[in-house]
Amino acid sequence: MSVVGAKKIVKAACVIIGDEVLNGKITDTNSKFFSKYCYDLGIKLTEICIIGDEPDHLISTCKRLAINNDLIVTTGSTGPTPDDIAYDCLCKIYNDTPLKLSQTCVDRMEKFNSPTKRFSGQALLDHYRMATLPSGPNTSEDYPVETTWVPVAGIHNQIYIFPGIPQLFESLITGMREKFKKLYKLDDVKYKRYYIKTQYGESSMSRFLRELQAKGQQISPEIKIGSYPHWGMGFNTISVLGLEEHDDLLQELKKEAIAKLDGTEISAEEEEKNSGQRVEATSDNGYKVIKE
Repeated sequence: MSVVGAKKIVKAACVIIGDEVLNGKITDTNSKFFSKYCYDLGIKLTEICIIGDEPDHLISTCKRLAINNDLIVTTGSTGPTPDDIAYDCLCKIYNDTPLKLSQTCVDRMEKFNSPTKRFSGQALLDHYRMATLPSGPNTSEDYPVETTWVPVAGIHNQIYIFPGIPQLFESLITGMREKFKKLYKLDDVKYKRYYIKTQYGESSMSRFLRELQAKGQQISPEIKIGSYPHWGMGFNTISVLGLEEHDDLLQELKKEAIAKLDGTEISAEEEEKNSGQRVEATSDNGYKVIKE
């Protein structure tokens, strides 16, 4: 953990595993959900990686991320087929976490979907691959959703392995919220963010934003000034982000931006809506919003 003043900043990284994401078969939504999750908990998300089902790549990526991050969340590659490599590979990040069939997970499988009534022989053994988890004194096995057998396997209180199915991932990691808050002592750090809408272009306000950023950085490296163009919509958005403990300064920076850029403060919900709009050029050299 890094320290800013008296506050400890918990750093996290997210690894999305799956050839199906890289080849365009599915669209990743887990990283966006995790980004908001981290923001709400006061965790500093440092990196999001999307990699294929390649063992060496997964191992090297997580080893690299483990150097500077307190929490690494992986999603995907936890199923029963040969390309599901997460449990096997992530055990190899450390030397004390062998794979072992979890009787707890097997019992929950039987309770919730009765695999012994549906499978036999090799098919049953393959199904149990999803219950073959990292084991040993430095591992954990959580079931934060009472209505499913699916576990969250943890290694060294640092790496946590989640399924890739968005509905499962979202419910499981939401269920891990209290554990993460206690484990990483997250009650002390909260982020605050303000949005300002302006008609100024990025080039014309670039110097001012650099000056604003420098003013914030004198107080805390966690204060970030961002600029987000909304192409074709006639405005840009400025973001003022920092720790809640520096809210007085954040509000001062916000007021400076509003005054200097003829801006208007907007809500996070408005900015989310603006960011989701699709725009296309029209024949008269204008633009129009595409309604889905």
